[in-house]
Amino acid sequence: MTQFFDAGQLRPENTARPQFISRRPVWAIAPLTMAVIFANQTMAQEEALSNAIVVSAPEIEAPVVTRVNLDETPVLQSATDGATVLAQIPGFSAIGNGGTNGDPIFRGMFGSRLAILTSGAQMAGACPNRMDNPSAYINPYSYDEVEIVKGPQTVLWGPGASAATVRFERAKEDFSEKNYRLDASALVGSNGRFDRYLEGAVGNEKGYLRLEANSSQADDYEDGNGDVVPSEWDKWNSSAAIGWTPDEDTLLELEVARGDGESKYAGRSMDGTKFLRETAALRFEKQNLGENWRKLEAQFNYGYADHVMDNFTLRESSMMPMAMELDRRTRSGRVASTWDWSDYSIILGVDAKEEEHRRGLNTASVMTDYSSEQAGVFSELTWFMNDTQQVVSGLRFDRVSATDELTTTATAGQERSDNLVSGFVRLESDLSSMPATTYIGLGYVERFPDYWEIKPGNASLSGDVNAFAGVQPEKTTQIDLGINYQKDDLSWWLSGYAGMVNDYILFDYSNDTQVGNVDALIAGAEAGSRYQLSDNWSTNGSIAYAWGENRDSNTALPQIAPLEAKLGLTYEQQAWTLNSVLRMVAKQDRVALDQGNVVGYDFAESSSFATFDINGEYRLSQVVTLRAGIDNLFDRTYSEHLNKAGSSVFGYAADTAFNEPGRTVWASINASF
Repeated sequence: MTQFFDAGQLRPENTARPQFISRRPVWAIAPLTMAVIFANQTMAQEEALSNAIVVSAPEIEAPVVTRVNLDETPVLQSATDGATVLAQIPGFSAIGNGGTNGDPIFRGMFGSRLAILTSGAQMAGACPNRMDNPSAYINPYSYDEVEIVKGPQTVLWGPGASAATVRFERAKEDFSEKNYRLDASALVGSNGRFDRYLEGAVGNEKGYLRLEANSSQADDYEDGNGDVVPSEWDKWNSSAAIGWTPDEDTLLELEVARGDGESKYAGRSMDGTKFLRETAALRFEKQNLGENWRKLEAQFNYGYADHVMDNFTLRESSMMPMAMELDRRTRSGRVASTWDWSDYSIILGVDAKEEEHRRGLNTASVMTDYSSEQAGVFSELTWFMNDTQQVVSGLRFDRVSATDELTTTATAGQERSDNLVSGFVRLESDLSSMPATTYIGLGYVERFPDYWEIKPGNASLSGDVNAFAGVQPEKTTQIDLGINYQKDDLSWWLSGYAGMVNDYILFDYSNDTQVGNVDALIAGAEAGSRYQLSDNWSTNGSIAYAWGENRDSNTALPQIAPLEAKLGLTYEQQAWTLNSVLRMVAKQDRVALDQGNVVGYDFAESSSFATFDINGEYRLSQVVTLRAGIDNLFDRTYSEHLNKAGSSVFGYAADTAFNEPGRTVWASINASF
């Protein structure tokens, strides 16, 4: 069954609105189910096969929210990181570097326009070219769900997320039936792919201990022509958490994690030979504090990223050996409180973050080059107008500052700061004329330039002494609207957006690297549907399109993924599930040559292509599940439009895209006790 769906669902017909405690949707997940046919967000059927996902949602929650269950999902079993997961969802794509650590893009928007959080925390990497972007160390096995809020339609999770807010989350530990659990899996595949994962937890109603370890490795892959593409990687992660639950309404959890790895990049002049990341988080949650005070939550986070890149450890090169070490230290915190009344619900909170970035040619020479601070206050209010309509609104204010800590730049020692405001209002409705939920929202976001956009040394397009002085905050005003339909064996959804971005931050590579502001227009849509053909057969499809224009030059915005569609067919019977996916991508001829972002730029138009994947699952028992798949079954040779041109060190001519993997076979075994 398909497991990509919008969260907004219909209340059963002719039923009154329940009391507030039951207004939240109930997600009932049947054990050991297989989910994704391919990347779409089709809503799950309320009545489906016995081993399929069952979703019951008596009232709309937030139609702009998409939730993806990451458990028991064959198409995600071969994912290497968070970007690979997100790229399966309509509207998302990723700038490829090689075999792993792609950088996600949503609706053509990149970087800090897309907030990516893991267990409530947001942490950027250290690499000045985003080798270690926030999604690089997200292992799909480690999380149970990813939640996506499209557009500027929430203010709860930090400033500046104009494109979307993405949260990878774990389910709460539950030891009501037994006092332990153990999950283990292994995956093998083409090109030396070998993944291992082990997670276990013990506990009772008073507390728990959870341990996790995973590793993933692969050699260089071959494209459809049989040519080797430099792409090998080897990385690992581990974590431990201890939780205290003195009663059913209280949780206090301390979690620590550590990971490292290395990766070869076909599209870069250097490889990543160290990706050390250390994190710690203290989380507190208390529910039902009073008649109307529903929840108090607090979280404090620490993160450290230590990154080394060089051109000699993972590759042979005649060029002069070069290496650079960089690190980033992040401290952040958030406190929020929720109050409920009969017709209103309000969330109030504060958050803050401070970062220090250092760089050097080696460990001994590492020195601070950039620091920043942010403090914000936010609120979201939901007004339940009647049984079928609700209005959601939000507002946040932030104070953000950044300092050029270098001594060799024109802005050495200077600090710049801004007061930023963001907000939205959204109407959500159950239609009386048809079994559908609709929404329309207007959002506004002011986004402070991130480190990569104003890092010391970047030149300015505006004529200022450098980008640190010249690049202004980005201001996005956007309308989001959509509809979710569900009746009997048919469900479909449609979401669209149109926005105006003043002071859009643009990279220009035509004359070295320059960064500046332009005014832009953006628009696009995503759609998906699912139809249950019979008790055993179902089909679905999705399509996504994004468009952008530079209003200053009346030309295309760069780094916009082309039109993409997917069609899938699934067969389920008892313990078996078989899936097939046809992915079709159009050519992209709306390009802005030599313009882009910190990772990639438009260097040529791209060609259309199509690929076909198959995968299957056999539920051997309630404990063990076997999965296997073949990606790019017909061994097509193709490259993505969002492609960091291949490095000349590996024999690629200037502005030549490297190809994606050819036929890839994989198999896995999963056991849950």
